[in-house]
Amino acid sequence: MADRHRWHEIRPSGIEGDEAYRDEMRVSEFRELVFGVRVGAGLTQAELAERMGTTQSVIARLEAGGTRPSMRTLEKLAAAVGHRLTVTIGPVDRPGGATVSIG
Repeated sequence: MADRHRWHEIRPSGIEGDEAYRDEMRVSEFRELVFGVRVGAGLTQAELAERMGTTQSVIARLEAGGTRPSMRTLEKLAAAVGHRLTVTIGPVDRPGGATVSIG
């Protein structure tokens, strides 16, 4: 039987490994966001896809983290579930910054 390891034991270390880890965390958070807003709106993947003018397989890839969405895709997602897309840019070490609401 193969040995089992925890992610923190085998994940790459150093600058490149840390950046890859942070990137995967962002993808994971986005996956959860897409799934959460879809389910919160009471929609199936097919229904959300129809509202966004795309296919169910695109929604499945978004929820699986298999694609990085464009700003246009994020705008369509927000509109499809009756939300507003908000982008905030600010200092990493403190809350606040410039916020723009789109849609």
